Amino acid sequence: MKKKISLLAIAFLFLFASAAQAAPAKNQGKIRVYLDNQEIKFQAAPIMKNGVTFVQFRPLFQALDYKVNWNSANKQVTGTYLDQKLQMTIGQKTAYVNGVKTSLQIAPFTDAGNTLVPLRFVAEATGLPVKWDAKARTIKIDREGAIDKATDEVKKLYHALEEAGNAKKLDAAMALFHSKSPVLAKTKEGYQNQFKYDLHVSSDVWEVTVAGTSIHAFTSVTLERSSGPFTWDVTLHYENLLKKDASGAWKIYDLNQYDTEYLAGDNLLDANPKVPEAELKAIRESIDTQYKGFNEENGPLLMSVIHPDSAFYEMFQNSIAEGIFDEVNFNLTAEVVRPVFFQGEETVVYIEETDDADGDIINTTSLYWLKKTNGQWLIYDVLELE
Repeated sequence: MKKKISLLAIAFLFLFASAAQAAPAKNQGKIRVYLDNQEIKFQAAPIMKNGVTFVQFRPLFQALDYKVNWNSANKQVTGTYLDQKLQMTIGQKTAYVNGVKTSLQIAPFTDAGNTLVPLRFVAEATGLPVKWDAKARTIKIDREGAIDKATDEVKKLYHALEEAGNAKKLDAAMALFHSKSPVLAKTKEGYQNQFKYDLHVSSDVWEVTVAGTSIHAFTSVTLERSSGPFTWDVTLHYENLLKKDASGAWKIYDLNQYDTEYLAGDNLLDANPKVPEAELKAIRESIDTQYKGFNEENGPLLMSVIHPDSAFYEMFQNSIAEGIFDEVNFNLTAEVVRPVFFQGEETVVYIEETDDADGDIINTTSLYWLKKTNGQWLIYDVLELE
């Protein structure tokens, strides 16, 4: 009897041991996919087929910020992000990345109504490295690492742009742009105009993303006058698209300036240049003539003190022709008129203005940039201060 009990106990122990060993094997088929440290949730579990992991296309594309399109007639999956476009067709080993044909090891397929695509191909086609941990049964898509690397590339490129800008080296600056860039001519013209002034150039980089064979980044370039002819200090904000050239180096392919921020620092506002009394009187007369033109609704008088090269010249002409004086009343006066820059035939004047034409008092603080032309000070630009 004791012998039978011992054998029975051994049998139970064997069963429990077998069950314990079988449990991990049962879970071996479960594959988890992470984008950085965030798990991508799929309604249908990932499937491994001949060593290739397949996942539902829609959750994957959406996690990567790609717009998804499913053509049921052609059984075609399309994902788009910035200038990137991926296309795959169910049952076909041919895929397209930005219109370029590429071959898949195994074709996308459907399983229980779910459309499954090869995960590694999609991730790497979007520019993101993939790591497979066989022991943990996990796949990690490293977007953060790719972005860090791309950010370093953009910062390196913009540092080179700073050096070229500060040295006024046109060829060095243009060498940082892609030879096939659609903005080459416009960019070259911009640098030629910039190099007419003595400016200190600095830059900043943020919000860098990776999109397949492209890098998308937001940047800013600050231009501060150091000497020479006057110009406003500005920060120019850009949206960039970078691509590799034939040598494999990252270059600026497209550039969109979406904002200009004018800067008026204390060095300018606190300046107190010496201005000859006769010039100061002539400057004040031009400012007063502008006010008189507005207040008396006298278009020709107003235009007589606006510089013909000013951006305001055509704008004022059009506004007068369209009847601005029939719609708006003016009673402008200057409380403070103080030059903060005076050099040769250019001056910048700090002015505190008041307009009480309609009973409500409106106070405005502005910087007026005037240029002397044919012996007369004319208003070239106006920067309203906050």
